[in-house]
Amino acid sequence: MKKILGFALLGLTLDLFLSCEEKVENPGDFNLKSELSMDPLLVTSTLGQSYVLEEEAVYDTAYTDTYDRRDTTFETDANGDFVLNEKGKKIPVIGNDGNLIITTTPVKFLTGKKGVFHKMKLIKLESKADTFTIHIKSNALWHAPQYAPEKAQWFFNYNLRTGGSSLMGGGDGYFYFRTLRNKNYSRKELVPQYIYTSDSTVMYQLNFGQAGEKDK
Repeated sequence: MKKILGFALLGLTLDLFLSCEEKVENPGDFNLKSELSMDPLLVTSTLGQSYVLEEEAVYDTAYTDTYDRRDTTFETDANGDFVLNEKGKKIPVIGNDGNLIITTTPVKFLTGKKGVFHKMKLIKLESKADTFTIHIKSNALWHAPQYAPEKAQWFFNYNLRTGGSSLMGGGDGYFYFRTLRNKNYSRKELVPQYIYTSDSTVMYQLNFGQAGEKDK
């Protein structure tokens, strides 16, 4: 498997997409390593259509984070060398407010946290409005954040049981989404739907498009 640093698209901000909307049941055994998969590897619709989930690539990942390094600014000469005082020490630069001028530099580092990232092949859904189900198998809490609706105003996370969003679950469960009817040509806006364990050590990127009624 390939190795990359970090989940480039979501980084360590994944846990911002939490929701308290759905009651989570069967959270699994938290003494075990987090696992997450789709079983069966199918996307099924209420109209009877099904699509096979196929893996395009798998990446071993290592998480990175950043911290701000603060450094005092010192006077330099025309050659870029530090100017020293009579005691041989560098001379700090003082701002107009009488305080030291401090520069802040972001520094990236490895956190020691590792995971696996599964990228799935694109699935092109039919043009009809429909609701879809994916069966999740997991021993952990998991999240499925809503993709930005301003970018794809045809794809919505939807929970059949509550009539609300399908943003999270625990243990074995289901992820639901729905699509609107497309009377035009194939959608240009593709949807990368992420599903991942709450500790982000297992992540899937499911990719969806939608055909149009005007397609030849």
